[in-house]
Amino acid sequence: MSYSEPTTKEWIRSLFEPGQLLFWAMTYYVRENVDAVFRRGQVLAPLLQTTKLRDEAFGKFWVAFSTTPSDEPGPQQSLLENRVQGSSDLIPPILARAEGIVLDVGPGTGTQMPLLVSPNIKAIYGAEPCHGLHAELRAKVEAEGLAKKYTILPCSVVASDLIPAMQKEGLLINHNAGGGVFDTIICVRVLCSVPDMNRTIRELYTLLRPGGKLLVTEHVVNPWMTPKGSIVARLFQATYGFLGWSWYLGDCCMNRDTETALKKAADRDGGWESVELDRWFGGSPLPYISGVLTKKGTPFGPWDM
Repeated sequence: MSYSEPTTKEWIRSLFEPGQLLFWAMTYYVRENVDAVFRRGQVLAPLLQTTKLRDEAFGKFWVAFSTTPSDEPGPQQSLLENRVQGSSDLIPPILARAEGIVLDVGPGTGTQMPLLVSPNIKAIYGAEPCHGLHAELRAKVEAEGLAKKYTILPCSVVASDLIPAMQKEGLLINHNAGGGVFDTIICVRVLCSVPDMNRTIRELYTLLRPGGKLLVTEHVVNPWMTPKGSIVARLFQATYGFLGWSWYLGDCCMNRDTETALKKAADRDGGWESVELDRWFGGSPLPYISGVLTKKGTPFGPWDM
């Protein structure tokens, strides 16, 4: 797919769009605090339950954000025009490569669900720690006819949470060192918010079967020291971080070098079989990497557990 460099007007708009998102998230946090004090009578909640209120506010914000129509052209229109116009356009061609037994990391409200209906997918396990998003996620699963294929795991992808949830579903019965469990692992806009990104990516790597694929579409630190980056956009990233981006937006970090962490995850096995990663939107505070990383080895037969 092709990508046209933005006009000056579009570039300036891209610099301020994350600020609008941050302000929107802030209003939900303020509203949640006001409700706690004046509607529920929890006068000290803003001081004693800060994290709880923040998480509840983010859950409500994310439901609203993910269900609000965008004014940008939809991915289907962009695909027809064979042009990438926004980050959502990067997702369909990547998820089209999902197959076998799939781990969907942080599916949120299930906005990617229509892209996971391929007959090549045997089963999907969605690890979503925010319980406030489960109702919307379950509704999307049912709407797409995936109720028999999709299982919601009420946990994060931190090993101490994920492994017990997987064991409960019987997923580790034949698991062995290096053997892996999943044929495909999907990471779409989630690695920015895991507590320890490097460790999480290494753990996800071990869960891939030989020949398994890690499908990635993630926003990353602006590569401002390269020709594809922008020092202005990097400064905007730092400014949004100072204003509380991570706090109000579910621990999301704008300045992670996700690409390097992904490539290093396979070092113990001599690297990945293949790494197909492209960079996009280098002039924006929300630049992206998108692509597929394939684990060395020969895939196991017809996805037998």
